Amino acid sequence: MNRPRILIIDDEEAICDACAQILSEDGFLVETSFEGSAGLKKVDDFKPDVVLVDLKMPGVSGIEVLEKISKKDKNIVSVVITGYATIESAVESMKKGAYDFLPKPFNPDELKIICKRALERRRILLETERLKREKDKMRQNFVALISHELRTPLVAVMQYLEVFAGGIAGGLSQKQAKIVSRMKVRLKELLTLIDRWLKLSRIEELGLKEGFEDFPLSLVVEEVVDLVKSLAQEKKVTLEVKSIPENVIINGDKEMINEVFTNLISNGIKYNRVGGGVTVELREQEEFWVFDISDTGIGVPDQEIAHIGEEFYRVKREGSAAGSGLGLAIVKKILAIHNGKLEVKSKLNQGSTFSVYLPRASIERVKQ
Repeated sequence: MNRPRILIIDDEEAICDACAQILSEDGFLVETSFEGSAGLKKVDDFKPDVVLVDLKMPGVSGIEVLEKISKKDKNIVSVVITGYATIESAVESMKKGAYDFLPKPFNPDELKIICKRALERRRILLETERLKREKDKMRQNFVALISHELRTPLVAVMQYLEVFAGGIAGGLSQKQAKIVSRMKVRLKELLTLIDRWLKLSRIEELGLKEGFEDFPLSLVVEEVVDLVKSLAQEKKVTLEVKSIPENVIINGDKEMINEVFTNLISNGIKYNRVGGGVTVELREQEEFWVFDISDTGIGVPDQEIAHIGEEFYRVKREGSAAGSGLGLAIVKKILAIHNGKLEVKSKLNQGSTFSVYLPRASIERVKQ
């Protein structure tokens, strides 16, 4: 079994020597450093599990050391040791990544206890990371299974049904034709569910920004409105888009952002009442463009708003439209990739407002 590694960074040589002796006797591998920059070099070479850092050091301060350790490896557990302990210094240390605080002077038992606690924290962090990697691997394997082993035969079945429905394999009675039609509808729903789940998984897997570019959001909204206007007419819902200036520029993936607005606007129509309305309006808030998509529909109970956007979660309301519970999960994933967010406000039986926050691209260079 590998012995735990502890690095001590303190400009007081006596403190380093004493801590090293105490911890070595307890079976730990210990390295010491008397100043910050050399200590950071030892973080790279020694690869410690736990680092004890003095706040007050010449040159690179303990706070800077904490911050740089967190950037090097977020799973290294840092403990501050200092003779100048204050609430302010403790809070600042925690913000920079410190796990615990050990004020000087301390006795050997206190040192051993805090190191063992830090090592347990390290164990939990590493175990959590390992489980996350396993979960991601299982998810990727599952995506591959669904995309080929499940979707492919379903598509083949759909093709056979098309053959029957078209009379190519012989005529069908009225009852048989009705059954085949229902089978096609159900199979199409299943394929749509699989496609949306695959889309969500690919968004999570890619999460890339290399293909991002600046584009005016007015074009996206125009495309979405053109796409959903027939649905609005069918549901007898009025769709109104307040004017969006051409200088409302977004940096991102145009197709992904199109998916966001298609999902939210179509939801506003589907979950509305006959004669109701959906409004899309723009406002500015600091570094964000904010798009409020408001409807006069069935609304969402207060206790369920927090769950909106969870995978496969659907608000259970009588008379609500069918769905997979993946649409808003996809929306939230896309917005997260774009450093944006989604906020929801709703009143039961009165309507909802879904606010899309997207960072503003530099409009100055667009105007030039």
